[in-house]
Amino acid sequence: MTALRHAAEVIAGHPDQDFYAIALHGVSTEESESIGMPLLALNSVQALERDRLSESREQLVERGEDTDEPADYEDRPDAEGEGGLEPETVTLEADSMVITETDDEDEESFDDESADGEDLDEVLASLEADLEEDDAESFYSDKWEPSDWHWSSIDLCEDPAATLWSEAMTKQAAREGWEPTVKRYYHTLVAVARSLREELNERTKADLVVYVADEEHAEKLLQLCLTDKQLSTYFPQLSSLPEGA
Repeated sequence: MTALRHAAEVIAGHPDQDFYAIALHGVSTEESESIGMPLLALNSVQALERDRLSESREQLVERGEDTDEPADYEDRPDAEGEGGLEPETVTLEADSMVITETDDEDEESFDDESADGEDLDEVLASLEADLEEDDAESFYSDKWEPSDWHWSSIDLCEDPAATLWSEAMTKQAAREGWEPTVKRYYHTLVAVARSLREELNERTKADLVVYVADEEHAEKLLQLCLTDKQLSTYFPQLSSLPEGA
């Protein structure tokens, strides 16, 4: 099997990597003169973490460029330091709604408000991080998007056996029609995905998730390719749906 040979070679060639996913992607169901082979993609826990760290660093650099202080900042009258403006003490009438800055209780109240402002920023940052973490685990994230993976586009078409299989499927489409041929095509790819999981799961420390990636039928294909345990672990929202829903 072409896909098995290529995937096994990648895993064996990187013994320090914990591969967690394999996908057959780039599948096109639009009617055409020929039916091509999908691309093979693999990713490891280490490669995913490295790519995310690199992306985070790039984002930090971009934010740093946006918040750089101007070169003449220290020369400006509002800059902090000895050259800055002296704080003014404002004293208002006793019946004023604003309390004077010289009042100890007021200073404490002002500090509390500043602290509240900082706490709010921290809460918002934490919330944003939580949302990003949730998104990072969803199906529509870099974790499960084959085109974003380190090993993202291994071409199976160059293999002679794959070429023969593609030619056979194309002839069947001409003989029996496009729809029944595409159904058989998907059935074959799902069978390949299940076989890859069974053959390669013991060769990596991570639980190996193998599936056919296709935007139009993504959820249904996941249900067909993954075990019940994998569905409930990685995609719990799908495990409760009837198969084929």
